[in-house]
Amino acid sequence: MRFSTLIIALLLLFSSCKKDSADVAPDGRRFSEIILKDYFINSIAFDKNGIAWLGTSKHGLIRYDGKSASIFNSSNSILTDAAIMALAVDKGNNIWIGSDDLIKYDGSKFTRYEARQFGFPKNAVRSVAVDADDNIWFSCSSYQSGGLVKYDGSAFKTFTPANSKLPGNMVQSIVIDQSNHAWVAINDGIEEVSLARINADNSVSVAGSKELGFKPYYFGNIVVNNSNELLGSIDYSLSSLMIAGRPQIFKFNGSKARILNLPDEENVQYYTHRIFSAKNGNLWVSFFGTDKECGIFDGKNWTFPKLGTSGIFAFAESPNGEMWLGTGEGVYILK
Repeated sequence: MRFSTLIIALLLLFSSCKKDSADVAPDGRRFSEIILKDYFINSIAFDKNGIAWLGTSKHGLIRYDGKSASIFNSSNSILTDAAIMALAVDKGNNIWIGSDDLIKYDGSKFTRYEARQFGFPKNAVRSVAVDADDNIWFSCSSYQSGGLVKYDGSAFKTFTPANSKLPGNMVQSIVIDQSNHAWVAINDGIEEVSLARINADNSVSVAGSKELGFKPYYFGNIVVNNSNELLGSIDYSLSSLMIAGRPQIFKFNGSKARILNLPDEENVQYYTHRIFSAKNGNLWVSFFGTDKECGIFDGKNWTFPKLGTSGIFAFAESPNGEMWLGTGEGVYILK
């Protein structure tokens, strides 16, 4: 049975067995009861006023101020019913939306940047990031097609294997490091993955299995911690094998990688989904396929809060330090 079938069964199981109360985090803070119930949350970002923006799988974009929610969807905006996979906010407080196109919301109107109009290689945007110079970086790619795009507010620059040293087409994840470099995780096929760094002069530095010191199966997402290290998750959802002991998370300092070990990983079949690095240095991880739906690593120890969710698909940290977890059934907040 392929893993995708297993995921469906597990989601149904978790949904039917959802707990009524939230658990407690390692620092003693409690998770809120679920809010924005019945919305499947894929992405979360906060604007400079502390307003939460949430991308859903099919219900559009949610603006939530802590008391009330406004919904933007196909009935009242140019958004379609396509999933919103990524959100980012620039210095002008514009909301950048990764969906069936790149879309900008400036607080009063939406602007759609269509692939055909602007000459992007693809119109599927799965990752968006804003750098310190307010450049918008976004993926326009699929398997062996498309690439990475940089928008400086006036012009678009596209990176593909055909016009640069980008080592593959499908950009899975983008993150900006503390040196203002854009890093991308590229999945060009099973065990055909690589990391690429876009330098200030738009040149591309590549780290493949040789530089990493191991051969990742398939990338999930990448993040940067407060020590400016790159961390990446490894996705096994395309694998038909159900085995323990496979690398799940790694750190990369630019020259070598180190596998981040999980508890009893030689016996437990972990399936890492998303990772997130909080301001205090804690690493947050969501899992499929085990009773450990969420893990928090403080650099020494792992803890595993139990929320009884149907899957955690997004992490974000608010300006006041709250942790927001987007799930298949709404949002939990660690206050």
